Amino acid sequence: METEKTLYSAIPMRTWRWLGVNEAYVPSDVVWNEKDVPAAADRKLSVAKGTVREETVVYRTEPSGRVTIDVAPGAKLHLTKVQLLPADKGHVDALEINVAEGAEAHVTIAELGAAETVTKVTINLNGDGALGDLAAIYLGSGSQKVDLNYVIRQAGRKTKAEMQVRGALKDRSEKIFRGTLDFIRGSKGSVGREREEVVLLNEGVRNRSVPLMLSGEDDVDGHHAVSVGKMDQEKLFYITSRGLDLSEAQRLVVEASFNPVLERIEDKALRAEIEQYIEERISDGK
Repeated sequence: METEKTLYSAIPMRTWRWLGVNEAYVPSDVVWNEKDVPAAADRKLSVAKGTVREETVVYRTEPSGRVTIDVAPGAKLHLTKVQLLPADKGHVDALEINVAEGAEAHVTIAELGAAETVTKVTINLNGDGALGDLAAIYLGSGSQKVDLNYVIRQAGRKTKAEMQVRGALKDRSEKIFRGTLDFIRGSKGSVGREREEVVLLNEGVRNRSVPLMLSGEDDVDGHHAVSVGKMDQEKLFYITSRGLDLSEAQRLVVEASFNPVLERIEDKALRAEIEQYIEERISDGK
């Protein structure tokens, strides 16, 4: 008898069911109750008016987590979220950021670990002139499953949204990315940019990308795009002819793609840990 699945998140506007991207469910080995998250896994933070706050959230063993942040008028948030769970564990987490007038939220994310990861990020640009800047990387290897649901809602006037996501898939890994820019009615003069770049390191992976732009306002400027490409065979031949094996060549290609996002992480020790984790995942395929 099949165990009943727990719904975790959904795409803001449904598409054809046969694509399999409308909903995301909690991994079978994770216990999650949206209404009753354990206190240790539920963090509520705030950034005071006119101040700057640096915050880092790292998941190494935690099966679940939720972070909610309110950014007051004129404040700036620099948040780094990293997921580095072992390859045999499941993980779910949620991040929601509310950005007030003239405030900024700069978010850097690395989704790298776990056998199955399901995550959702919501940035609400509620105030006029609010800015939401999200940059993320993800890596799928072995039989890993990665499910991402990122939404930036632009409600205030003259808000700015930037979403750049870079990923790599190898072995038999699977990924779903839902990236949504939502221009709410009243968001006149707002600008939004969204782009995902995916590198497929071998045959046999499954990639599903769902760029979505919703608009209830006519005076807005929005753009979204997805680029999916296989590893360049000429580049691969050049690299391996210099004495590197396939996994080393793949690592170089992935690092080159991920560097623009990794460079945003100020903590050098954490960045080195992430780079080591990526190298190990590419090398062993687990």
